[in-house]
Amino acid sequence: MLIFHDYPVQGALFDMDGTMFDTERLRFHTLKQASKELIGQEFSDEYLMQCLGLSAKASEQLAQKFYGADVPYGAIRKRADEVELEFVRNNGVPIKKGLIQVLERLRKSGLKMAVATSSRRAIAEEYLINANVYKFFDLLVCGDEVEKGKPHPEIFLKAAQKLNLQPQQCLMFEDSENGICSAYDAGGITILFKDIKEPNDHMLSKAKFYYADMYECLNALDEFIPEMGMPQLQELFPQSSNQLTVGIHGFGAIGGGYVAQILSYWDGYTRPKRILASTRNRLYLESVNSFGSYSIRYGQSSYDERIDNLTVIDADNEQQMLEMYMQSSLIALCLPEQAIESEAKTIAKGLLARFMSADIQNNEPITFLIILNKVCAKYLVLKHIHEALLELTDEDIAEHILSEHYFCDTVVNRMVSKLSDQALYRQLNIKHNLFKQYQNDLNPEAIELSDETALTEQQEQQITHCLDDMRGQFQTGQLLQNMDLILFHSETDMPIYVENRSPLLSKMGFVAQTYL
Repeated sequence: MLIFHDYPVQGALFDMDGTMFDTERLRFHTLKQASKELIGQEFSDEYLMQCLGLSAKASEQLAQKFYGADVPYGAIRKRADEVELEFVRNNGVPIKKGLIQVLERLRKSGLKMAVATSSRRAIAEEYLINANVYKFFDLLVCGDEVEKGKPHPEIFLKAAQKLNLQPQQCLMFEDSENGICSAYDAGGITILFKDIKEPNDHMLSKAKFYYADMYECLNALDEFIPEMGMPQLQELFPQSSNQLTVGIHGFGAIGGGYVAQILSYWDGYTRPKRILASTRNRLYLESVNSFGSYSIRYGQSSYDERIDNLTVIDADNEQQMLEMYMQSSLIALCLPEQAIESEAKTIAKGLLARFMSADIQNNEPITFLIILNKVCAKYLVLKHIHEALLELTDEDIAEHILSEHYFCDTVVNRMVSKLSDQALYRQLNIKHNLFKQYQNDLNPEAIELSDETALTEQQEQQITHCLDDMRGQFQTGQLLQNMDLILFHSETDMPIYVENRSPLLSKMGFVAQTYL
């Protein structure tokens, strides 16, 4: 049970379109396209706005008032469904930012959960499965399973009943006027989100709580849900991914051997959908991307920690680096001091590209973790980035760009070491031989190993062949999937102290000024 603003809560009932998924705009587009095809004119925004939250039957009755009794609403809706499904299957369901984090917190608080949507079950199930959120819900009640659609309270009453709960024990999440009236009349603890339609006074009067977006709701929930606390060694990373991409600029001992773990754990509820990490070490890049994961070895505890949602990119590939800066919400700068000045040029290009982008997502601030054990490292980094920006743009834009983002100093005890190229080379050769043996195709020819640090040309060719061979033949369930690629050795006592200046860090559990 969750105590939320003095309300004892045992269930959570979610509307789907407009609340969890940003599909109302898509629906408007497909209905306009379908109506244009079938009746020669697009459905008006006025009509579509009034349809928000209505059942199919109620929407058809409204269409008859707008366009005449003979309007082929069923055919238009069917065609719109086809266009919408094609888009979703090709591009995925557009999920509201922060949704996964909210669902994880509610589920881990022990709540029973259901979807109460005006959409047909066939559509609802496909969308929930496509968005990978079906797993959070105990049941669905859909528009084709009730006699009276929203704004009638039947759908929420039925969902609460199926969960064996009273409506007043349930949070009810909605975005439309018809939906919030339905939840209010059902007697639930109503939560209203802003979507296409700006909430009017009537809608707000029906809502016990109003949030502009999921992140506002997430912040409110976090006041009443216990933090997960510091992870223990051998504690599994969260299994659900949020919608965030994060970056590590410098896949070295600290970047790959420690920061990647922090980012993989995230807030204990979810983890980023993707971690991008840059390096100029071709062997590390090819190895990690071939295996799809790597491990950090804790020798004192006889434990290997696997990192499996990280992609290594080429630090000399400008396009890949720009994409990291365009897509990431957080970037850890794990660079040696002598590299800051030269790498600042890449950072400046990425920040300018993000600033110039028309995509509103790219205009959100980046949180920078500056992993450089130096007093006032932040000011050194800012100085070089500012100088690099001035080579690309004018002073006003440079100052504006730097003011948009959060730069946070950190202190890390450096107790991580990475394998030398020769050690990794030997490891890969052993794993390749095991792989070939598993396929009953062991190559008896062995290349002589060296204790030197750098690889010879022959060794580079050999390891390229090994990686190409394993990558080309790898299939799920084969031996390679279970081969841990050990890249780093770490001590277990690894505190990181972070200057918490970013809302994103607060969401991750960086309380006060430090995270231990």
